[in-house]
Amino acid sequence: MYSFQKRSVLICLVCLVVVTVSIISYMNVQSKPEQSVYNVVHLPANSITFSEAEKLHSFAEFIVIGYATDGFADREHVITAFDDGAMQSFHTNTNIKITKILKKPEDFPSDQTELTIIEPVSLNGNVKYTANDYVELQKNEPSVLFLLRNSYGDYGLINDNWGKFSLEGVSQYSLPESSSSQQLSDYQIFRDSVMKKYNLD
Repeated sequence: MYSFQKRSVLICLVCLVVVTVSIISYMNVQSKPEQSVYNVVHLPANSITFSEAEKLHSFAEFIVIGYATDGFADREHVITAFDDGAMQSFHTNTNIKITKILKKPEDFPSDQTELTIIEPVSLNGNVKYTANDYVELQKNEPSVLFLLRNSYGDYGLINDNWGKFSLEGVSQYSLPESSSSQQLSDYQIFRDSVMKKYNLD
């Protein structure tokens, strides 16, 4: 009788430990953000860059606070090629939700809250192509975005990584992992000047 009770208690304890470990493991998996590992190909691109908030403001046609509504892998990735198969161009069509307009062209409706913008990055399988080390917008992360309309009428993000500034601060997604401490410091200073200009600090 005693050994039966002892065995029952032991079985209950083992079951309790198994259930507890299973719940903790499930919660840890659910709480981790979606992170995919890509082979990143960095390609140089000609672009006009600004290191002063006033000049960037003057050059941009459209400046908004907004956020990407989809994860990077779920966006529309566009890669074009020449007849011989060599890559011609690449970009990602990113759907954003506009929460505030800071500067706009006259023909853009003031009440429009959704827009598709072009980012200088794209995905092909597990290979990510990026121009000038650009790091894509993160899903649901509100940022100040500096945009310019191209000849097709589409708005694209300008000034490389210095054309998007998260309201949540500088993070590992603001600049490439290979960035030096000096580059991070310069970016932080520039971001602070942008936040101050639009009274967002």
